[in-house]
Amino acid sequence: FGTHRRSTILIAHLKLSPDELRHVLMNMITDRLEPAHIKQLLLYAPDEDEVKQYEQFDQDPVKLSEPDQFIFQMLMIPEYKTRLRSLLFKTTLQERTEEMKVAFDYIYKASVELKSSKKLAKILEFVLAMGNYLNNGQPKSHRTTSFKINFLTELSTTKTVDGKSTFLHILAKSLCQHFPELLNFPRDLMTVPLAAKVNQKAITTELSDLHSTIQDIRTACQKISGTPDDHFASVMSSFLENSHPAIQSLESLQSRAMEEFSKVASYFGEDSKSTSTDTFFGIFSEFMSKFERALSETQTPENPRSPRLSSPLAW
Repeated sequence: FGTHRRSTILIAHLKLSPDELRHVLMNMITDRLEPAHIKQLLLYAPDEDEVKQYEQFDQDPVKLSEPDQFIFQMLMIPEYKTRLRSLLFKTTLQERTEEMKVAFDYIYKASVELKSSKKLAKILEFVLAMGNYLNNGQPKSHRTTSFKINFLTELSTTKTVDGKSTFLHILAKSLCQHFPELLNFPRDLMTVPLAAKVNQKAITTELSDLHSTIQDIRTACQKISGTPDDHFASVMSSFLENSHPAIQSLESLQSRAMEEFSKVASYFGEDSKSTSTDTFFGIFSEFMSKFERALSETQTPENPRSPRLSSPLAW
């Protein structure tokens, strides 16, 4: 039936006979199979055409290769793939929900930090004032009262007339001289770099997949009738019921995190519907990193006096 050598290796790694694996899947036992092995079993499970070939096989199964014998016996288990998918869900749910909780918690905390940091607010005011000062020769109507936050990542590339310094270096030096108490503003934003690493699209998809799998399992519990040796429905129904509070808690955290993100995005003039959390927090994380680098370079004794910036600035 065209099975692969890797299937033979997998069967050896399982350290379970077909009868033992059947017992695991009929009772949904989680401590006999590693998640990686369940994924491999799903990967090598026969497709519809192969299932038909197995069903049409009317000779002695002993004539089959070892991998084919194994699959032939597994197909005797009702809803073989459904059981594997459900067992994978059961063995990995706690780890998956914990990872998502951490991710949404980062988004929530980073949103609060950015919105409540008075030091960051002062620095942004300083950036704006500095830009308007350097653009002093422009008509008043050209003066700006705000700027897009992605400009923060461009400060390090806005060069001075002689090309020896950048706006970011001048900002660092000016803060050193006039507002040294603002220099440690990254301490207010400890969670921001962590939130920047959270892939919003991935965790949103992950949570959606979680709900989809739960619905599939509920349907399977109704479809697979319980027998004296088949405890799928009772075990999985009970598991879903016991897991419900954790899922609800995760959904609540997601709701709070995204609500807080929407507030902070609006606070900084961004639309939370068109800006992902990783892009948004990534801007501030990059600014913090570049600022600290510029600050360390500015504080070296041999650093010359900051030259004047070229004007106008591209606000």
